[in-house]
Amino acid sequence: MKNQIFSTPSLYIKQWGEQISKPELSLTSASRKVVVRFTGGCGSMSKEDAIGLYDIFVKAFDGFEGAILFGGSRMLKRFDPTEVVPGITEIPPLIKRNCPKSVILGIIPRFQELKISQHGLVVSDETGNDFFTIAHPDQGQCVVVQKSADEGVGVIPHLKFGGWEVEYLECQRIISDLISYAKFSSLLVSYNGGKVTEAEIVSTAERGWPVLLINGSGRKSDEYANNRKFLDKYPNVLVAEKDAESIREVLFATHVLKSEFQVFKSQKAVNE
Repeated sequence: MKNQIFSTPSLYIKQWGEQISKPELSLTSASRKVVVRFTGGCGSMSKEDAIGLYDIFVKAFDGFEGAILFGGSRMLKRFDPTEVVPGITEIPPLIKRNCPKSVILGIIPRFQELKISQHGLVVSDETGNDFFTIAHPDQGQCVVVQKSADEGVGVIPHLKFGGWEVEYLECQRIISDLISYAKFSSLLVSYNGGKVTEAEIVSTAERGWPVLLINGSGRKSDEYANNRKFLDKYPNVLVAEKDAESIREVLFATHVLKSEFQVFKSQKAVNE
């Protein structure tokens, strides 16, 4: 069996503001016209908040046939690269594995030179962290965003978080295109996360797009899930508890998943 840690996906490298159609159009091949964006905790998420994370979402999204946008990276322990650091970016590839009709696309901001290593394509290796970051090996394709061939996104002017928000801004651009030109619906799922996640939650809520906050996941997602003033202001922001059944109820309510009635109607049409 092939050792996945040594594989890398197909890469599309683009400049900030540049339009590229091929990876974006690949999302329209999904059986269901809905795009889910995952955001939240990565390297700063606590071990406690990561408990049960993967199983919860794999069970909640069982039967998913839409598209997913996420930060297409994986964190590996510096002194033991065989150990994967838990993070939100691990969820979409697991859902894809369980739901073969779904389509996933990773977005990676480039802050430094890309480096080939025995562990994969290294996209971030910050001193002071006990982990380094590679392009997630379990995705078919991903988009790397840079300012230019000479400079990464960290030097793009007018950004508040040193370029880290480029990931979600690029995802919002793609989602906007899918909504406008391909009649997709969307859902932002937020689990844990810090200040950049907070900015994405607020920005998406202000656009009027559906947002799902996971209560009990910690940090900013928890904070906004319990902010009654924020929830009252944005009725498009929904809350689910940190368990598969609660999340799944919202996925049915927002039509991210087919209801049993819809499945019955589809099967009936096939039989007739």
